[in-house]
Amino acid sequence: MMIHTVIMAGGRGTRLWPQSRERTPKQLWQILDGKSMLQDTVDRVFPIVSPEHILVITGEHLRDQIHHQLPQVPPPNILVEPMGRNTAPCVGLAALYIDDPDACMVILASDHVVRDKQEFQRVLRIAIDVASVGENLVTFGVKPRSPETGFGYIWRGAQIRSEVYKVRKFTEKPDLATAQQFVASGDYYWNSGMFIWKVSTLMTMIERYLPDLYEGLQRIKAALGTSEEYRVIEDVFAGLDPMSIDYGIMEKAESTYVVPGDFGWNDVGSWAALSDVWESDRQGNTVQGHVIPLESHGNIVYADAGLTALIGVENLVVVKVQDTVLVCAKDHAQKVKDIVDELQHRGLTEYL
Repeated sequence: MMIHTVIMAGGRGTRLWPQSRERTPKQLWQILDGKSMLQDTVDRVFPIVSPEHILVITGEHLRDQIHHQLPQVPPPNILVEPMGRNTAPCVGLAALYIDDPDACMVILASDHVVRDKQEFQRVLRIAIDVASVGENLVTFGVKPRSPETGFGYIWRGAQIRSEVYKVRKFTEKPDLATAQQFVASGDYYWNSGMFIWKVSTLMTMIERYLPDLYEGLQRIKAALGTSEEYRVIEDVFAGLDPMSIDYGIMEKAESTYVVPGDFGWNDVGSWAALSDVWESDRQGNTVQGHVIPLESHGNIVYADAGLTALIGVENLVVVKVQDTVLVCAKDHAQKVKDIVDELQHRGLTEYL
């Protein structure tokens, strides 16, 4: 069975503003070992998937940067969405380009960190094996380290084989009390947002649960390879409502399975998440750049140039990038996207 990887690379990463901006989103940021998260995602699957079977889906404004970062991926494999419509249309479009019903699709985000690549590859092989049977849909579950409210959760059911469980239920971003109950039970995983299935399985599920998307994909399929291809894609996407794979398919389908993965996963979903990615000093400060913290504890500081000094502060996020400074309480890091919304509202697009 042929294996293809689809990497979704069109997001803006608004919770990591001001470092992550429309034309320099977080997936292109060199966060670890001199590589971007996108480059690290590609390296993660290389032993299993060859470069010609890697598809990257992004926006037109990022295509050249992605091609520069990924010279090993053939240029035609960098696919352009005319507009963002969440993950279901994105993945459905990729399935059309793969054009092999029996092929296996490995769906990955471009902006996650995975520390243990060998362990990731080991459990990926298990997931591919499960996805190759029938109409199985497979995802990775990550053992929760804390009761996070910014993640979706997977309630595991019966074990069907070694390291594979039936999914009982998906729950999207619970409140704190519910998240605490989930973690205490030991029966829940964080939803990693990574999926594995056959192309034929995906198309069957889209036809069953998302008929409008299926109809649009059939229109696109008829136009592939013609002069009308991009115009039809643009027209179809313009008429679609945004829809995630999780809500549109995974929460409704019957044959869903979870493979637990202890591979050092972090979705880098906010500045606060970087305390688990970068090293901290003895006072719990996580810093990147020329930073001097005095009598300060538990802060996250990123500075792209110059000197940044802290005195007598705790649990702050301080970011200095180009012409912009962000200061927020660490427990408000998920709300940074609200600043982005406010900048849009005020017409301050030069900061986006």
